[in-house]
Amino acid sequence: MKKLLTGALSLTFVFSIFSTSVSAADSFPDLDQASWAKEEILYLHEEGIINGLPDGTFGPKENVTRAQVAVMLVRDLYPNETAENEPPFSDLSKSAYYYDAIAVAYEKGIMKGDGDNMRPQDPISRAEAVVMVDRAYDIERDGEVSGFPDANDISWATESILDLSSQHIINGTPGGTFEPFQNITRASFAKVLAATIEPSFRNDAAGLSNSQIANKVDTLQSKVHTTLYNDLKEYGVDKEDRDYQRIEEEIAQYATKDFSDEVEGAYYDACLSCDTLYYFNTFAWDIQTNVSENNSEKIIVETVQPETFGYLGSFETITLMKQNGNWKLDSIDQTLFDAERHLNLTVEQAKQRIVDELGERDVTYVNTYEKRVQDWEGNEYDTTIHVFKNNKDDSKIKVDASTGGIPL
Repeated sequence: MKKLLTGALSLTFVFSIFSTSVSAADSFPDLDQASWAKEEILYLHEEGIINGLPDGTFGPKENVTRAQVAVMLVRDLYPNETAENEPPFSDLSKSAYYYDAIAVAYEKGIMKGDGDNMRPQDPISRAEAVVMVDRAYDIERDGEVSGFPDANDISWATESILDLSSQHIINGTPGGTFEPFQNITRASFAKVLAATIEPSFRNDAAGLSNSQIANKVDTLQSKVHTTLYNDLKEYGVDKEDRDYQRIEEEIAQYATKDFSDEVEGAYYDACLSCDTLYYFNTFAWDIQTNVSENNSEKIIVETVQPETFGYLGSFETITLMKQNGNWKLDSIDQTLFDAERHLNLTVEQAKQRIVDELGERDVTYVNTYEKRVQDWEGNEYDTTIHVFKNNKDDSKIKVDASTGGIPL
């Protein structure tokens, strides 16, 4: 994020103009109605951010109004500011508790009206809430995200939905949609606000999905390789021209100190025609993704790198570490395929290898046969060869099911 999400103690989380003074242990007997947001609600309450309703409940299923959201955001980000001009809305009363907050929110560009009206006491939709949070905290998008199938139904909110989704601040519905027009409840907005203020509440704290892990690894590995290779390409013809300090700071954005040290070793040992490709792995997540650890601080995942020209293929155990809120590569450990452990590609997976490696999609499966081969240590074993016809020229394409290799 461009702006530090601090100041939680300065935020008065006003769902009501009334407050309760009971302790967290004794308060909100109705939180079982929203157990999925209980920790976030209690966190905000203990920080002095949330006050409950006059009857001592929280009302997690009740709607939040546009005015209440404006009050929360302004008291967090602009607690001592007043608007220089009066907002141009006919439905705002200067005596309302939320008038000053809405005036500041409008002036800061956080909140916009609907013609002559601001509709302060209307329930706020999920899309409106996401847009206001995005404007207020200036959320930066973290890589490419697929979003939700119904996000494009509301074009003025699509970018904000993608921004917050990429930072794991918001979730979709169990059905995989976002439901942008649905009103957001007190519990749901508490979850969004807690995740915005305190990153440990973001929905990757319990682990990333397999696709998110694959995206993180591929992005980080690509950035490390590109940084390394570009410098070697420009300065690495003569070893005397190499200076890792030139790229060390940039590498540090994507790699832990341990992995950076490994990159430095490769940097000084590299030859442009071979060793620089050491960090240019093509991981086949669709063939294998075995996650052994996945939490808010560390991810360990095994995938494979199929055999290519000049490369035997291997299992790759990749470790990511969270440092200062950012995922970084910590290690990539390689185990070459051998007679004891190798792949067993299906016909469909072999066909996908042809797409990935050769870019050929118009192929037809022909047959499969067995072949005796040797691994890198000279041990023999039986492998399966899947044969396809390239419909462009009727040539045959063979895929080794054990290694994913495609003989030229």
